[in-house]
Amino acid sequence: MLELYHFVSGFILIVTYIVTYFLYQFWFTRKFKFARSLPGPTKYPFFGSAISFYGLPNHEATTMVHFKYPITYGTRYTLSFGSRVYFTSTRPNDIEKLLSSTTHLNKGAEYNLIMPWLGEGLLTSQGSKWFHRRKMLTPSFHFKILEEFMSVYNEQSKVMVDILKRDSDGGKKAVEISQYITLCTLDIICETAMGKSINAQREKDSPYVNAIYEFNKVLVDRSLNPLYDFEFLWKLSSGGRQEKKHLKVLHGFTNSVIKERKQELLLARKTEMSQKEGGETSENSEVFMSKKKRAVAFMDLLLNVQAEDPNSLSDTDIREETDTFMFEGHDTTATSLSWIIFLIGCYPNIQEKIHKELQDIFGDDKDRMVTTQDLTQLKYLECVIKESLRLYPSVPFISRQLREDLVLDDGVIIPNGVNFSIFPLQVHRNPEVWSNPEEFNPERFFPENANGRHPYAYIPFSAGPRNCIGQKFALMEEKVVLAQVFRNFRLESVEKREDVLLTTEIILRSKDGLHVKAFPR
Repeated sequence: MLELYHFVSGFILIVTYIVTYFLYQFWFTRKFKFARSLPGPTKYPFFGSAISFYGLPNHEATTMVHFKYPITYGTRYTLSFGSRVYFTSTRPNDIEKLLSSTTHLNKGAEYNLIMPWLGEGLLTSQGSKWFHRRKMLTPSFHFKILEEFMSVYNEQSKVMVDILKRDSDGGKKAVEISQYITLCTLDIICETAMGKSINAQREKDSPYVNAIYEFNKVLVDRSLNPLYDFEFLWKLSSGGRQEKKHLKVLHGFTNSVIKERKQELLLARKTEMSQKEGGETSENSEVFMSKKKRAVAFMDLLLNVQAEDPNSLSDTDIREETDTFMFEGHDTTATSLSWIIFLIGCYPNIQEKIHKELQDIFGDDKDRMVTTQDLTQLKYLECVIKESLRLYPSVPFISRQLREDLVLDDGVIIPNGVNFSIFPLQVHRNPEVWSNPEEFNPERFFPENANGRHPYAYIPFSAGPRNCIGQKFALMEEKVVLAQVFRNFRLESVEKREDVLLTTEIILRSKDGLHVKAFPR
């Protein structure tokens, strides 16, 4: 009985603490007073706006946030979940005020949910650590270095084209294109980020890819439940246990590659020293040196920094940055490419213009490698990519947690502690900026049409000091993959745009996939 009494007493104390904490937050803090002063769904103590989403499937919640809220509440509104308050705006001037700031650089509270996977890598780190890492990593994305990855983009794209030819059976069978694109981009990112070939396209069932998808789903469930703001409750939940299982796969994969690459780089250094000294190389060294010369992988650059100064980066630091690059350079690019291909397949007239541009550059040669010179000539294709990213930005959510008040141009004060959130899907459909915003029209990005447009009205890669460091990498990869695909196929999308159901995880996806028919050219 005494044990039961202690248990009940402890439980009551915990519940009392939680309720008191949320009631205080709701009634007395500046951020909640601010939240109640602006339009938005009803905010309740403890639950906040979460009640609005209760019982809704992901695709319905996505539609409500991205499409209905701007119509219902206007260009500025607020949300809350537990103790978290969110201010969101579709006004380019407001967005510029936040993203161009060198003060408001801390990511929003929800980015903490990704930290078990990505740690304090470039995406999630704050303050001086972020500044130091950004300065250190920026040279890794210099055009001359990215140019060395062209062979990887081409080789893996060709593998995907060959598999599509086999699986589509001359266009008789529809294929779910995002599955093919995801494995292709995984092969590309593993070679460019880790220096490791994993043949994901040929072997298909990748535990790493599965772990990424499942981790994303778990993360969304956590973000919508205020109780899971408390770490100990999350760890006790089934979602917390699932997260732990997926992290074991994700971290285990990266750690194993770090160990392998360290050994290879050590062997390479020994070989180089041996050759300089005029000595004989070992059999293992000769095998290593006989391997195909490849571009220096992102991980190799980090390992070289560590070798020069062991105190500069730990193995954990290297894993965090590599995992971040793997996530941002794989999942986001795969999703972007899937939406681009789907949209092109919906509009035969636009696809015809792409085919003409490719014909002018490559003629009838479907096998020639795409070069960096070719990329500069793919001007219409680039406009198609940009317009696709306008309608379906891979990253549907950007957020900063304010550490001091932010005063907007019209005098509105957003208090310290509020998360200023931006939904690019809303911003890119703002009718005050974009005429006929639902129309797919690549000509919006012709130079004469884009001239004078507010620079913060289009933010698929974010903007300002914390913009996406890998956007050049992504655009080069996307151009190569698309050039290889559309030199070989004419595509027809099975679904219509209006029938596609959007789901928001970390990435913007289609609920039921994107199916196309691929007819050989």
